[in-house]
Amino acid sequence: MRRWIVAFSLLLVPCSVRAVGTLEYLVDDADRIEESIESSETESSWDVEDSSGMQGDVLFPVPVSVDQDRRGSGEEVETTVVRIRVDGVPFDLSDVPRDSWFAPYVRSAADAGILSGYRGQDGRPLGLYGPADAVTIEQIAKIAMVAAGTDRSTCGSSLLSTTAIGRWSQEYIRCAEKLQWSVFADGTVDVLRPATRSEVIATMLQAFGVEFAASDEAPFTDVDSSTEFRAAIVRAYGDHVVGGYTDEAGEPTGLFGPHDPVNRAEVAKIVMLAKEIYGN
Repeated sequence: MRRWIVAFSLLLVPCSVRAVGTLEYLVDDADRIEESIESSETESSWDVEDSSGMQGDVLFPVPVSVDQDRRGSGEEVETTVVRIRVDGVPFDLSDVPRDSWFAPYVRSAADAGILSGYRGQDGRPLGLYGPADAVTIEQIAKIAMVAAGTDRSTCGSSLLSTTAIGRWSQEYIRCAEKLQWSVFADGTVDVLRPATRSEVIATMLQAFGVEFAASDEAPFTDVDSSTEFRAAIVRAYGDHVVGGYTDEAGEPTGLFGPHDPVNRAEVAKIVMLAKEIYGN
């Protein structure tokens, strides 16, 4: 079995991601996830377009260089960043170091066709994944559907959300509304704003058809009976999909941060664990 190159450091090149209070997950077995990914079929790419006009649909190389020319010719060279293959050709993500904690999850999510990199308004590749970027409501709708293999052909043409009209995401938002996913059901959510941790968990579980009911468990001090999607958080925690924050010594703080945003590094891990645990 090939071994993954494991690595992690939440914020790639732009900064060192939250050394204190980094969201740790209870399951961190890259080999186990690898086995799951190898047995799954590749799904469609994730086209992301945010308010800044950046769009991603496939993973692209860094600006042309001698090494890149060699890679394009099929010759393998050493790299300090994550390398993936697009149409059989190896490319590097310049902002995903191989020794970062999120590297194996970004790579496996890309291999599965769930996540991808950015390109500019002119369509040119930027060679970036953007691990520190916040995931938006519209993006999590697509991530969840692609990961779960949701059939969008039966979702109809009705669209309640006014913020999704004319957006690349409208077919995903329409389908999420049709499926009555909690975050999207009434059509009032602003699909352009960052998604919270609780919204990401609830959406991911509903995409995989996972039921979550009220529970007396209280794994986090900041998740109580008044917390939206508390049941989903408790279920995901019990299934080892998510954990809580830790301090500098790596000890649990008892906090989950249900209202905190989720970045692309974190969502790569969440979606791959959810796919492994809940996927068919």
